[in-house]
Amino acid sequence: HRQLTSQIGCPAMLSRAARGVTTFAYDLHRSVPADRWCVTHRDLIFLCQEVCSALRCGQILPGPEDDASEAYGPSIYTVNEQYIKPVTQQAGKMSWALMRHPDGLDCELFISHAWQEGVFEFLAKVRHSWPRSMQTAWCCMLANPQNLDISSFPQSPKTSPFAVALEASKLMLVVPNRHQSVYTRLWCSYEAYLAQEDGKTILIANSSNFSQILGALVWLALAAIFGIALGILATILEASRTFAVPALTIVVCGFSLVISNDLLRRVSHFVGVMLCWTCVMYNFGGVFGEFKEEFYKDEGIPRSVIRLVHRFYWLLTSVAFCVMEVDRINGRSTVSEAEELRQGYEGSILHAKCSEAADAVSIRREIGDKVDEVDHAIHVLMAAGMSSPALRDIARSVDIEHAAFPEIIGALFLLGPFATDSLSLTVVCLFYYGDVWYRDALISVSVLLRLILFVWLCQSDWDEQRFILKVMTKIHFMTMLCWICLVASFFSFDLSVMAVSNLWLLFGDSCLLAMLLFALLGIRGTAKLPFGFKILQFVFSRGSISNTWSALILCVRRKHAAADNSTSGDESSDANSDSGSGS
Repeated sequence: HRQLTSQIGCPAMLSRAARGVTTFAYDLHRSVPADRWCVTHRDLIFLCQEVCSALRCGQILPGPEDDASEAYGPSIYTVNEQYIKPVTQQAGKMSWALMRHPDGLDCELFISHAWQEGVFEFLAKVRHSWPRSMQTAWCCMLANPQNLDISSFPQSPKTSPFAVALEASKLMLVVPNRHQSVYTRLWCSYEAYLAQEDGKTILIANSSNFSQILGALVWLALAAIFGIALGILATILEASRTFAVPALTIVVCGFSLVISNDLLRRVSHFVGVMLCWTCVMYNFGGVFGEFKEEFYKDEGIPRSVIRLVHRFYWLLTSVAFCVMEVDRINGRSTVSEAEELRQGYEGSILHAKCSEAADAVSIRREIGDKVDEVDHAIHVLMAAGMSSPALRDIARSVDIEHAAFPEIIGALFLLGPFATDSLSLTVVCLFYYGDVWYRDALISVSVLLRLILFVWLCQSDWDEQRFILKVMTKIHFMTMLCWICLVASFFSFDLSVMAVSNLWLLFGDSCLLAMLLFALLGIRGTAKLPFGFKILQFVFSRGSISNTWSALILCVRRKHAAADNSTSGDESSDANSDSGSGS
């Protein structure tokens, strides 16, 4: 287009050339289906670099309401007017997406956002939350041709580029901003309606937590140093080999998996890492409970072998505490983003606004009597951190607060300390007791179940993945409590290492079978079980024990209140009938 402009001197000829370019842009957008006006993750990296360059050279001048910092940047409105429109104008007036990919790309991810956010804020959240399994995304500011008359395209909400792209996508990603909820905008609310009708899963975009995670890991490294110092001090003082220290470590680990208070979780992770490294440096006892010198002589197992197993176990457990801290930070970030989604939202899309009155009438007419269902889908998104068909189904019977927060600690325990514990017990018994068929069977089942769970987890949907991970976490919590009982019985009944090994493998396989059962059932299948909603409540909620107890108390109080009301109602009706007969 620039070459054509330089060759034409007459304004009339220039006007005809511009009309030709405009016609070409219209034809391009009509020939490429709207759901293919997509960009890639690499395109967003390029866009970020271009905007930074435009800011440095003065091509983009932030307005008085813009935050030009690296964290936020000028608003999408400003970037659209001062960068996207001029660039696509020079390229031929097509959209930025078709400028990059003239043939279009298949739509996998639909990005829903309000243009109020800063461009760097938007790009950081989308890039960080971009699903790894997806290659392309549809985003209105990049997909729509900003230099063309949008009204010339189909204007019915159902046939609009938004609706066509959302129907073709596999997932919706909602990008919150610090100014106002996207669901105060009617078009974003309409996108939520379409996602709910099509059974789409909706995710909340999060920005990177790398700096917070790095800061937390520094504190945990300090906890490890304290633990090493305590272990060295215990060695110098020749402290007694009480089982209280490793038992306390396991208790702290178990309850940090289920408590909900953010400060308590942070403190428990710090204490847990410190205790783990104390156990690494000093032999208090552990999974074999090595209290007695004569025990090892009778069993024929060298202390060095047992000590090596213990150290490796506690090292992996300290890593697990670090991962729990990462989960805590990620969960807190999701809470923050959900709060941004609530900002200015009045609880219903009935209050959402649209700049075009005609669009508002069309959208509200199409949504019709489905307002409550859309409001419910948005409520699930804000409460759980994700809105999927399964979560929307159970949300009326189960408290799903924070239900979809990412927790990878369950999978880590499955493949980390517990797997190491089982395998190390097996190896020790194999060397010092010989080969036994039933132990080989238990080991084979353990390995097979872990592989099946891992494969099933990887191929599951987003909500089912979170469900499986939470099932793993809760079962590991109960496993740790049983672990303490198992080790206590080890001393009370003078069980051999062989017996403890077999019991631990049998118990571990039972837990793995339970995990696999819930994974195969999924959210909806679990809900159909007897007490299925209670099980889901326990799985999804942190602090679920106290929450369940509070819910039971509230339920009892409501029943008593209802009974009192009915009694008083009967008495008043009797009084009225008596007065009526007397009159």
